[in-house]
Amino acid sequence: MFEWDERVAAFRAPAIARRGALNALAKNGAMVEDQSSASAAVSLKLRCTFKPHPYQDEALQAWKDADRCGTVILPTGSGKTLVALSAMAHVKTSTLVVAPTIDLMSQWYSLIADSFGMEVGILGGGYHDIRDLTVTTYDSAYIYAGEYGNRFDLVVFDEVHHLPSPKYQQIPLMSTATYRMGLTATYERQDGAEATLEYLVGPVVYRVDVDELTGSYLADYDLVRIKADLTDSEAEAYRQNADIYFGFIRKSGIQPFGAGWVELVKLSAYDADARKALLAKQEMKRIVIGSERKLEILDSIMKQHSHDRTIIFTEQNDLVYRISHDFLIPAITHHTKSRERKWILDGFKDGQFRAVVTSKVLNEGIDVPSAKIAVILSGSASPREYSQRLGRVLRRGGDRSRAILYELVTPSTTEVNVSSRRRRKDADP
Repeated sequence: MFEWDERVAAFRAPAIARRGALNALAKNGAMVEDQSSASAAVSLKLRCTFKPHPYQDEALQAWKDADRCGTVILPTGSGKTLVALSAMAHVKTSTLVVAPTIDLMSQWYSLIADSFGMEVGILGGGYHDIRDLTVTTYDSAYIYAGEYGNRFDLVVFDEVHHLPSPKYQQIPLMSTATYRMGLTATYERQDGAEATLEYLVGPVVYRVDVDELTGSYLADYDLVRIKADLTDSEAEAYRQNADIYFGFIRKSGIQPFGAGWVELVKLSAYDADARKALLAKQEMKRIVIGSERKLEILDSIMKQHSHDRTIIFTEQNDLVYRISHDFLIPAITHHTKSRERKWILDGFKDGQFRAVVTSKVLNEGIDVPSAKIAVILSGSASPREYSQRLGRVLRRGGDRSRAILYELVTPSTTEVNVSSRRRRKDADP
């Protein structure tokens, strides 16, 4: 990886090459003075008295056996963060934890401060305080990768499936960290870019699926799929818009997904027929997502589980607010301020609110109190999103031993295919 640089009359390589270079030199018996890292030894001892589950011990040992580099894949709610804390206590070096959102960064800050009883630095969200233990977001870590790339010898990438994006790859490439850990419940990406993670972070060192932990460590669960037919007027409106949309798709030859969908959006900026097709597609989605029958079924589910904590997931904010208004329950969207969100989630945990309706902001990582019931009114075709939503009802709480995930699907619409695609890793028919 080293190349001669005439500007400085020396061989140079990306920061990520440090570990390999030192190992190669040591293997050849070379005496080396390593001045590439500004990391420091840190005296770390976990103050919390939790007893790790066997799979958490196995995950940590697998990471150690892989020379302390690699990704741990555990289901949502199974305690991935405890594996990372144990890794930090093991290597006892300056550590950077990278999270995808400010909310998650704040959670890590509290968790690390409480676990080790020491000051924790924050980079992001209006803070610029670098300490031996520091938390940051992917965006901030990218911005300051060149400035602090040699400051930490352990980097923990939470929700590591975000890392392969071209921008975020610069974080590990510009880091001299000897030790690297990735954490996620959903490793695979729809674009297949997770293949780059082995080079950036290390191989997958440990993996446990949901079904392996349910019953013993996570709540057993039932998947209940309910057909929600359109009314006659909704079905007619859906058919008319489908004729416009699929008529254009057939005529143009554009694939209605992936790169084809991007092409359609671009084309709609100057082609009137493409614009009509795009609007028809949006109307089809609106009809299916907010159908009268779905709301009737939701009403029945809410009455049936009137004493159970319930999270309702849907795709569009308009429907979130409509459900919030009609059912008198709090709503959380990306517009919800941090303090209000905390107030709602605290009330949900304490039993002040028995249900919460949300769009996508509770899918990933946010520490949501245990719920017994989850209802998916609509969603994307992403298996990751499906897995994350299922994870919201799998945490054990009190004497609760079984959770239920309701999925409402409208037959004879594109939603059937979407549902099938997001469940393609699910073992149920």
